[in-house]
Amino acid sequence: MIVTLLTDFGDRDGFVGAMRGVVLSRAPGATLVDLAHHVPRGDVAKASRVLARAAPYFPPGTVHLVVVDPGVGSARRALAVEAAGMRFVAPDNGVLEPFLTGARVHAVSPGPLLPPARGSTFHGRDVFAPIAGALAGGVALERIGPRVGDPVRAPAAAPARAADGRFVGRVVEVDRFGNLITDLPAEGFAAGCELHIGDARLAGPAPCYAAVEPGALAVVVGSEGTLEVAVRDGSAAERLGLTAGAPVACASAPGGPSSAR
Repeated sequence: MIVTLLTDFGDRDGFVGAMRGVVLSRAPGATLVDLAHHVPRGDVAKASRVLARAAPYFPPGTVHLVVVDPGVGSARRALAVEAAGMRFVAPDNGVLEPFLTGARVHAVSPGPLLPPARGSTFHGRDVFAPIAGALAGGVALERIGPRVGDPVRAPAAAPARAADGRFVGRVVEVDRFGNLITDLPAEGFAAGCELHIGDARLAGPAPCYAAVEPGALAVVVGSEGTLEVAVRDGSAAERLGLTAGAPVACASAPGGPSSAR
């Protein structure tokens, strides 16, 4: 059985190691896979994107353990979810949004599957890891707790057509290379259009990063089929001074395709 781990704990303090130990104590034969542990602290939206990007490529039956939990110790629920042939264990804070439609959702109940409480600050070790280990060890979802129909949802704002005809979206993520990942689908970027982002007006898309001159801004089609703005051998986020949430629009270029340098 495969169990993945996704947290904002980093790798310096032994927190992830403790969770791995708890999972293996419940499911000794499990294969543990780290998705990411450097999600920005408490960034539920980023964690949700990381999960959506990686989880679909794992085999059926995989258990995904997610602990990005700014509400730790509060009354927020812990969830065990079955969706897309896999199971997920996470706080009820919207991090599982990409997988909630049509899912079976259960709230984790106090009981013999959980160890005695040892404080309120490390539910990754004391709540989520034991449940993930139990699921990996063959415990049925129904034993985790009652089924619920009202998990926290976090729908993302979708791109929309503005009154002036522009297709308007936003930067949803800045990756570690400084690329500005937008929610504009690549198929919406027709020939003769230009992308408006910050002070830049960009034609494209370029076939790949290497197709533009070093230091040049470019639009490329990212791995998720949406438009990204990049700087060859540099950071588009730094060049344009933009972060996640910045608006972006695709508009007809008055004089045909144009470019920015």
